[in-house]
Amino acid sequence: MTKITSQIKFIGGVLSLMIISIVLITIYINHMSAQDSTVINVAGKQRMLTQKITKEVFWLQHHSSDDYSTLDTSIDEFKHSLNDLIHGNDARGIYAPPKPCIAEQLHQIDALWQNFKNYLQEFKALLHETKTLKEDVPKKSEYILNISDNVVKAMVHARLAGKLIDDAGRQRMLTQKIAFHLSQYLMNGQSEHITSFFHAFALYQSTLERFLHNQTLMGIPELNAVLTKNKTVWYGYSAYVIELMDKQRDLNQTLLKVKDINVVLLNAMDNAVDAYSTYSSQRHEQLQRFQYIASMIALIFMLYSAYLTRNIEENFSDFLKHSKAMAVSLEGGNTHTNYKEADTLENDELTLASMHMSHFVDKINTVIEHAQHAINESENAARELEAVSQNIDGKLEKLKLDEASKKDIDKTIDTSEDIVIQTLEELCNTSRLLTQLQHNLNSVVEKTQRNR
Repeated sequence: MTKITSQIKFIGGVLSLMIISIVLITIYINHMSAQDSTVINVAGKQRMLTQKITKEVFWLQHHSSDDYSTLDTSIDEFKHSLNDLIHGNDARGIYAPPKPCIAEQLHQIDALWQNFKNYLQEFKALLHETKTLKEDVPKKSEYILNISDNVVKAMVHARLAGKLIDDAGRQRMLTQKIAFHLSQYLMNGQSEHITSFFHAFALYQSTLERFLHNQTLMGIPELNAVLTKNKTVWYGYSAYVIELMDKQRDLNQTLLKVKDINVVLLNAMDNAVDAYSTYSSQRHEQLQRFQYIASMIALIFMLYSAYLTRNIEENFSDFLKHSKAMAVSLEGGNTHTNYKEADTLENDELTLASMHMSHFVDKINTVIEHAQHAINESENAARELEAVSQNIDGKLEKLKLDEASKKDIDKTIDTSEDIVIQTLEELCNTSRLLTQLQHNLNSVVEKTQRNR
């Protein structure tokens, strides 16, 4: 039969284990939720950063600004956050990729990012170069306009045919057309401005070449000098314009690459966020499922504990009944104890049991006293019987009895002595057992009084 103390220890131990397990699981779920929130937030912010970087790139391109601080800050933040996602960062509460599919996705993003970052650096270099070249557009355009105007003036001064003067005047207009379409292309990159630009550019150059190959025009010293200077300035201007157009074309192509990679990078980052969210949801569901199972087990064990507690109460009730029965068992049929029954109703079970046992011990003490008195009386009787036996032996010597009678008398005396000795031994054994019982009961009473 299992001890009551063992049952109590078992109930307390298992309930404590269940409570500790549920608390630890709850703490772990909260910790994991906080970590998952941090990781998903960082991964989600990466999507925003790709858009912010691209937006900043197009803003810088349209405003020809040299302020790269916002762009550089966004690039650094994306780079560091991506590195934390790939390798983990305990200081920020970011764990390493928990699943191979997430790790593979992040490595694909890292490859896209390296390509994206290279185009960003190329964009910054091209933007700086085109900005430097653009600064000279107004001055160089004004200069080629003035040279073209000098050609017109020289032809008018030489009284040349109206057709030549008209062609020279168109050259002045073409410089403005070239500058206009160049500026428009540099501003918005529309292809129709490229067509108009090169049409004006080719017409100006062909007209100038025709002037330079006209022997009549080159035969006029003043006009020869102006046209020669026009040729030198134009070739320098055309080289400058072509270089600017090439840089702008490269810049526009880089912008297109940035835009295209941004879309791919954004989608890849979005897939990574979805993977993190799915992993977090699955893990949270598993932990919650385990928490529910642990709670159900705890509930079942609580019911079982209630059952054990009920058994313990019944055992205590039986113990009280037995202890009370022991307390009144030596009353000689009188069921009234020496303590007030009203006082016992105000005490707990251990106190009642202690009171019953104390009362029973008192009765045992009385029995032991009676037993000791009986032992003393038996010893006195034995001594008296021995004296009587010796007296009878002396008188038998004087009496003239046959041997048979003497043997009967001796046998009767020996039997009486044996009875007295046996009775004395039994009384001693009884007294010893009662003393041991008294000691055990006193120990029980002390323990119950100490535990109250």
